[in-house]
Amino acid sequence: MKDSILLRGVSALVLMLPSVAALAQEALPTIDVAGDSSAQRRPAEGPGDRFTGYAAANQPASSTKDGIDVMRNPISVQVVTRQVLDDQQAISVQDAIVGNVSGVQPSGDTFYDGFTIRGFDSSSIFRNNLATPNLTHLQTANLQSIEVLKGPAAMLYGRLEPGGAVNLITKRPLDYRYYSIEEQAGSWGLTRTSVDATGPLTEDKTWLYRLNVSFNHADSFRNFVTNQDAFIAPTLSWRPTEQLRFNLDFEYQNTSFVSDADTTLPAVGNRPASLPVGRYLQSPAVTRANPSRLERGLVSYDWTFDLDKDWSLTNRFMYTDLQWAQRLTDISSFDASTGATGFSIWDVNAHRAVLNSNLDLKGKLETGPFRHEILLGADYRYDENHDFGYCCDGSSITPLNAYAPAYATTGYIKPANNFYWDQRQSWKGIYGQDMISFLDDRVHVLLGGRHDWASYGYGSSSNSFQEARSLYNSDTGAGFQNAVDHAWSPRLGVVLQPQQWLSFYANYTRSFGSTNGIPSPGNLPFTPERGLQWEGGVKAELLDKRLVATLAYYDITKSGVVQSIPGTQFSRPVGLVESRGVELDVTGRIDDNWSVIGNYSYDDARIIADANGTPLTGGQEGNRLQNVPRHSGSLWVKYDASSQLQGLSLGAGVFAVGQRQGDNQNDFQLPGYARVDTLILYRLPASLAPWAKNVSLQFNVKNLLNTTYYLHSYDRFSIAPGAPRTFLASIRAEF
Repeated sequence: MKDSILLRGVSALVLMLPSVAALAQEALPTIDVAGDSSAQRRPAEGPGDRFTGYAAANQPASSTKDGIDVMRNPISVQVVTRQVLDDQQAISVQDAIVGNVSGVQPSGDTFYDGFTIRGFDSSSIFRNNLATPNLTHLQTANLQSIEVLKGPAAMLYGRLEPGGAVNLITKRPLDYRYYSIEEQAGSWGLTRTSVDATGPLTEDKTWLYRLNVSFNHADSFRNFVTNQDAFIAPTLSWRPTEQLRFNLDFEYQNTSFVSDADTTLPAVGNRPASLPVGRYLQSPAVTRANPSRLERGLVSYDWTFDLDKDWSLTNRFMYTDLQWAQRLTDISSFDASTGATGFSIWDVNAHRAVLNSNLDLKGKLETGPFRHEILLGADYRYDENHDFGYCCDGSSITPLNAYAPAYATTGYIKPANNFYWDQRQSWKGIYGQDMISFLDDRVHVLLGGRHDWASYGYGSSSNSFQEARSLYNSDTGAGFQNAVDHAWSPRLGVVLQPQQWLSFYANYTRSFGSTNGIPSPGNLPFTPERGLQWEGGVKAELLDKRLVATLAYYDITKSGVVQSIPGTQFSRPVGLVESRGVELDVTGRIDDNWSVIGNYSYDDARIIADANGTPLTGGQEGNRLQNVPRHSGSLWVKYDASSQLQGLSLGAGVFAVGQRQGDNQNDFQLPGYARVDTLILYRLPASLAPWAKNVSLQFNVKNLLNTTYYLHSYDRFSIAPGAPRTFLASIRAEF
């Protein structure tokens, strides 16, 4: 099966490359770049495209695919720039966007990286506009920025959560030589070395390269938790003419870890148990003696050809291959009076592979007084998951006393495999969009739509993959069950722009996607998720476009929602949910010295109908969705000194999150909190480091006041505490 996926990718690559080479030979006149939105991004100041500022103003977001700048686009897109990642020393993607973007919180999933966006748990994470499989330990070493696309813009991507999506934008080769090496060290034995090298490979700069490498090792404030991660990401760019841009990317990641996120605490009554946040409530005989492992390989390409000054063609392709060994002992029972804690075992090997590609045609034309910006496209995605191992009875593990644990570190013998899962999904879509501008370019109307064809299913067996892939047997519950569906997703929007710096916008969108969750063996695949959103707001570019602000109101409903079954890896249907709220984001510079990131979110997210679409009655009616605070917000301020103190930067921020429900039954809550972070950075003057372009010393303190807080929960046995006071120092040299 793996070979068949690989053959699909190789065939697509072979078919595309001749057309790329042929386009490169065409002698077209030199023109301004108008096709690839990523090529339109303004170059960053300073070496290595690092000093980007905090605001991404007056330019298109890559996530929208259409090349329309943010002020004229009737959706909300927030961008976390490279400078934010560096200033806050954000090693993980979660650290980069949670707190810096309104309405975004960590996902309730305690293993995979994910986010709750506008009230909805989202695994919609993209890399350069192509979907990634579920991942953990997402790297920021080779990222230029992170975009958060708000709302169900399913017309662009098909399988998209209605709350929004995260799009990772990777660094691109530069046409000048640049080298950077950074060494970081911090609390709990953290060490991280990062290297970034780029430049031309040929004198005419037709070929460029970039290489990002990082290696880090860290323990944790939680006992027995450790992580070692090696990552390498080479990129080649080919620029044979002004019209053609071709990028070829590779990534390889090898991680060995005792899961930090799955080291969770139980609830007692309606609050997290009063236990030290570093208390380890798993069995180290299973986890520490047999660490989880991830090996990830990725190959991708993208090319854009400018047909003329107004029209361009873009093609993207990505193949990702994952090999997992996952070893966890989740809490399955907890006695609050005695502390007796029982476990379930998850000892699984998995292979996951995802292939996806898309083709976009963008262009401009005029019909009388109307100016049109057109996007036409098609995409394809195919993924497979093959899991086998042991789940879930943990009676062979000695129970632990949570109040006075005595750990066994050896003696675990993996039970015989008792399940085999085979999951497959195929997704095809075509889409079109027209942005019509008129009345002296002050009114913009967006009309778009998409049609999807989806095939998805899973098979399970306690004996073999062969039985899991065979015809479903209702008597045994073994075998493969498949579902086929299709849907039309319209997208409408309008922007009124009385001034170039001010926009009022509104949109209506629908989404269609397969449910994120695994039904318990013998149950049918979940019905597809469907989302609907109304949104309106205002955008402004202030202080000579140095400061960008967005205020939005949204109302989203979603059907096909699932929730976890406590003590298992399975899910069950919830029904219809609604999320309504207001968001405010402000990013950029106030003046040459002061920079700011501020946001606030109000979100009322509730269950409004059961799994059959029937309005709820009794105790469940109006239950709030788990992990969604009604109020959250943050303010980060940085001061860059001038005159005699030039080179010194000071920063501080407060990140506040209100009370959240710990599960959809609303029978326990995670208390609200406020966390304070700080920054001190000093760039050495050239006289002290004449051998480098830039040498900087940096020191960050996260959770300065040592606040006890909880990030999220999966169920009442799985509450993830936040880190106590954490120190992180770095030295970076750039050449």
